[in-house]
Amino acid sequence: MRVTVTVGPGAAAFAAGLAALPPKAQRAMVEGLNEGGDKTRTPVRRDLRDQTDVKAYGSIVKRTDTKRAHPGKLSYEILGTGKGMPILEFRVSAGVRRPVTATPWGVAHTFARSFKTSGQGLLRARLGPGRMPIRALYGPSVAKEIVKDRTAAHFLADAAPRVEAAVMKRLARILP
Repeated sequence: MRVTVTVGPGAAAFAAGLAALPPKAQRAMVEGLNEGGDKTRTPVRRDLRDQTDVKAYGSIVKRTDTKRAHPGKLSYEILGTGKGMPILEFRVSAGVRRPVTATPWGVAHTFARSFKTSGQGLLRARLGPGRMPIRALYGPSVAKEIVKDRTAAHFLADAAPRVEAAVMKRLARILP
């Protein structure tokens, strides 16, 4: 999943003129996009951590990817990757003969037919009333969460001004 910032209709003429820019100006645009994008990526990751209520910030960093701008591609993308995070990356309560309770999204959730394996401490759930089959327990997916709620709202409010300021700062350096 990805989130894109769209600029008004006047930007189409501006974008067409970018191809005619000298290499120095194109380099300034690329550097400005990357600077503004990097400054936006950090709050997006923090919002994802708070929104999913994952224990470690590194879990979010591992599941986000960045496609930086370069002279042939004047865009910066923050992507959420992967499927659901293992439930062990959240606050979990599990005991002998008790179901697994975890707090993805900051809300306690008890998983039906779940248990803790004795050997490795893995958390599993039965798919039916029988002993087998069993499955692993997963929480939210960063790829889905990145375009929802607080993360998307914060991105849409802050990304365009940050990127614009960084690009203008770089372009102002090369203008006489």
